Parts: sequence; C-alpha cells; structure tokens
Amino acid sequence: MELRHLQAFVAVAEELNFRRAAVRLHMSQPPLSQQIKRLEHEVGVALLRRTTRQVELTAAGEAFLREARKTLQSAEAAPRLARQAAAGEIGVVRLGFSGQTSYRVMLLIVRKFRERYPNVRFDILSPLYGGELVDQINQQEVDAGLLRLPVPTEGLCVRELDQHPLAVALPDGHRLAGEWRVGLDDLRGESFISYPTNRGSVVNQLVQAACLQRGYNPNFVQEAPDTHTILSLVGAGSGISLVPMTAAHLKVPGVVLVPVHDAPSVPLALVWREGDRNPALAGLVGLLDEVVAEL
Repeated sequence: MELRHLQAFVAVAEELNFRRAAVRLHMSQPPLSQQIKRLEHEVGVALLRRTTRQVELTAAGEAFLREARKTLQSAEAAPRLARQAAAGEIGVVRLGFSGQTSYRVMLLIVRKFRERYPNVRFDILSPLYGGELVDQINQQEVDAGLLRLPVPTEGLCVRELDQHPLAVALPDGHRLAGEWRVGLDDLRGESFISYPTNRGSVVNQLVQAACLQRGYNPNFVQEAPDTHTILSLVGAGSGISLVPMTAAHLKVPGVVLVPVHDAPSVPLALVWREGDRNPALAGLVGLLDEVVAEL
C-alpha cells in the first residue's frame, strides 16, 4: 500500500468528486480512478459507492478514511521529528544528582534546559551518591550525573561546575556554635555522624582523609542516608557532622553550620559518558557555560 494511494483516497473522500479530487492532486482523472481501484483491490472491500451523479463513502470507507488520515499525518511528521531529534530538540535526558546539597545547581540546570529545549523530556532520578551515580552512568541507566568529585572517571567526561566549602553542623547549644569559623583540630574527640560508608560518599572520604592528616581518626558513631537526616540527628544531640555549606538551605531547627577553614572544598561536576551520541544530552552539555556563569 503506497502513500500516494492513501493521498488519492483521502482527496476523493473529502471532495466526494473525482474531478475535483484530480484537480486538487494535480493529476488527470483516469489515473486517479485507477489508483482508487487498486487500493480497493488491496484492501479487499469497496471503499466508495459510485453513481452517475455522486460519490459516497461506504461504511468500510468511513473507517478506512480515519486510519488513512492518521497514517498520512504520521508520514508527514516523521521527517520533521527525525530532524528535531538529530538537533536535540526532542528526546530524553536522564539526570542523576548527588542529593540535597546540590539542589541549587540542579534546579539551575533544569530551568535553563527547559527554557532552551521545552520539547525534550528531562527525567530527574532519585538522589544517589557519587559512586552509585558513576556506576549508573557507565551502565547507561543515566545519561549524566551531577555529583561530587573525586570519582573514577575513566571513559567519562567531567565538567566541574562549582566548589562547595565544608561546614560543621553543630547543635545550637554546642561549645563551638557561637564561633564564626573553626578548624579541624577543634573537632578532635567529637562524635561524628556520617553519610553511609558503603555507598561511595565523597564527603566521607574527604572528611576522613583531612582528619587523618591532622593526626586523628574521626569517631563515626552513626550513619544517616541523607543530609537532612544528618542535620536532624545533629539537632537531636546525637553528634556533629561535616557537610557541604550548601546544606544551609535545609534550615533544620536547632542546628548551626560553622565554616571549617582548613577543610577541603568539595567540587561539584557534571559527568557523562565519552562518545555518547544522544543529541539531547549534547544540548545539556552545551548549556554548562551559562550555568557556571550564574553560580
């Protein structure tokens, strides 16, 4: 069944006149009649009822007309959609992110992308730790990840976007809560609440390495699955914790964040697979200069 036969049938069905349909299609009437006959033969039923005075649709013709129009619309849309997909104007981008302390950057990325590519579906995946996100990117379950460095980057492209200083989260009655900044030595002997040790938390690794450089091993007494839970436990008096300063937006009652002047900052980066051919992902990567300029 050829598209030109469907076009011929739709023209006749809408005009209910072979002469007018032939004019509309820029062809003579005999070839048009032959196309309709071939189409009816292929379908196996009569689509039109012809008399000397008029042309009418049969019940089969009414049903066929609806589907023929859909087919022609799809055929017309296919090249346009292909061009849009190649240009990254439609499609899907799946973005993973590293949790609540990266919300500001994540929201900025999403806003800019939706403004530029409103017809691309932008899926935001549940927060994951850096090591977990890298695994999902490598397994092609995620197109890009907003995560904290360092992570294993073989086979990946990395664009650092921001640096987040670390702060110590303290109960508001803690002896250091009134300080404008503290050092890691001031935290010696404290009970630490940490992110999970088995999920690839970059912050955990940085905190432990920084404390070891100052001659002590942090006393991790409890783990919590996310920053908000960590701050809630701090507010309840379970211990202290080192978290990115961007956690301040969570505003947990009873908790004070004090900058730690000699703790390392935590880089935040967008990571994606080398050689990924998803045009919609290329559109996302192309916006990163604008994102950095607004941070």
